[in-house]
Amino acid sequence: MAFLSLGHLHQRPLILGKGGFGRQLADWLAEDGWGNAEFLDDNAPGCAGKLLDYADPALLKPGRPAFVALGNNQLRLTLLQKLAAAGYETPVYISQAASVSPSAVLEPGCVILPQAYVGAGAHLGMGCILNAGAIVDHDATLGRGVHVAPGGIVKAGAQVAEGSKVDSGEIIRSPWERD
Repeated sequence: MAFLSLGHLHQRPLILGKGGFGRQLADWLAEDGWGNAEFLDDNAPGCAGKLLDYADPALLKPGRPAFVALGNNQLRLTLLQKLAAAGYETPVYISQAASVSPSAVLEPGCVILPQAYVGAGAHLGMGCILNAGAIVDHDATLGRGVHVAPGGIVKAGAQVAEGSKVDSGEIIRSPWERD
């Protein structure tokens, strides 16, 4: 599993996107001890600025944790890369109410929400989102920026292409189950 730095506990996290997912992520981060988040969003009120204001020196503190909570998978990947290049930490967030195998590999910017499950040997590319109740079984591979919606299932050994979405109730079958 990816190494998680404890340094994030000393800096207020920055979340790009204040829609429903961003607000939920902020709640879970606060509950898990990360502190109260600050938001950037182009349309929502009460934010510190627009999405591209992440480079503002008032916001950018070396190693500050930043998350991208946007449903547009390609934009999420682009912004994660820009955040990392600017000096932000793009950590993996695993809810304390999720279950992730120690042998799973989670690349930077992945978000694993409550009741999600990640099995042994699974590999999640940069910026993947596993929403509440999502399942990624053993040895499955998710490309960069994949979103598994609540209740989506990726079965053992299955592969999901970069930027894809596995919708609620959708099942991505194991390779040996296909016709």
